[in-house]
Amino acid sequence: MSIAATSAAFVIATLVGLSSARAQNAEAELLFRDGDRLMAAGDFAKACDAFEGSNRIEARAGTLIRLGDCREKNNQLASAWSAYSDALSRVKDPKKREIAQAKVSALEPRLSYLTISVADESRVAGLTITRNGTTVDALLWNRGAPVDGGEYVIAGRAPGHEEWSTKVTVKPEADKVSVEVPKFKELATLAPPPGGGGPILDDNDDGPTGPRDDQPLLTTRRKIALGVGVAGVVVLVGSALTGSAAKSLEGEAHDVCADRICVDYAEANGLLEDARGKARTANLGYGLAAAAGIGAGILWVTGGPKAGDGIALSPTLAPGAAGAFVSGRF
Repeated sequence: MSIAATSAAFVIATLVGLSSARAQNAEAELLFRDGDRLMAAGDFAKACDAFEGSNRIEARAGTLIRLGDCREKNNQLASAWSAYSDALSRVKDPKKREIAQAKVSALEPRLSYLTISVADESRVAGLTITRNGTTVDALLWNRGAPVDGGEYVIAGRAPGHEEWSTKVTVKPEADKVSVEVPKFKELATLAPPPGGGGPILDDNDDGPTGPRDDQPLLTTRRKIALGVGVAGVVVLVGSALTGSAAKSLEGEAHDVCADRICVDYAEANGLLEDARGKARTANLGYGLAAAAGIGAGILWVTGGPKAGDGIALSPTLAPGAAGAFVSGRF
């Protein structure tokens, strides 16, 4: 049973393969006949496309010879010569071989050649040369290649260099054209100064030759400095008034207990406690005003056209003391 099953599978596979081959041959034959019909009508461009399609489906020496004949009639001598040469590489029929060989020999002296010359100094790293958008292998540089007549765009590109291109026209028969590929110009790059990268500049930083021309004298930091200074003055005035009130309360307390004769100890003590509270508030205000003044001065000085970044003013408060911590980049 095993042998029978294997044999049956082999027969089925063979029949499927033959069926597929026949279908493929039929498609190739259909395109071949279309090519013959179009050739007879004088529509050589479409006829050549049909022969090309037939050869792709099933490559045959006879199809290649017919394609060569079509290309020749369409004045594409290099393509015709290439098709006849391909036919020679696969032909078995002596008569077809004779035809293909005769055609190759007859066309060779009539071919046009295009040479893409790339000098050694033009061979920068990553250089790519294209002909009508198709990359030309470096082995074909500086060598004449058979081409059909027509217009060709030769282009080149390389990393870090400007792109280059030129157009040339090649005659259909016995023409020789050469294109010289120049040394590509390097793209401009921003090189860092010796010793490392340069400083990162912001709106308040100087350029390499001094302050920015468009940098106003009243910068953002100086505006902040004015605001901090005004706030410090307000706090200072308030502290002075509070201090004056504290002295006044202290005087009233002494009046209550004048000449060591105290009329009302409770009232005097209350007045003194209020005086001490206002005095502490006044001292705290003086400290804040001083810190504001110092901070405003630093912001004003460093906030000009040559100021650095990152100025920070942090008030510090403690029982009976006040100050400010200033940090930044100068």
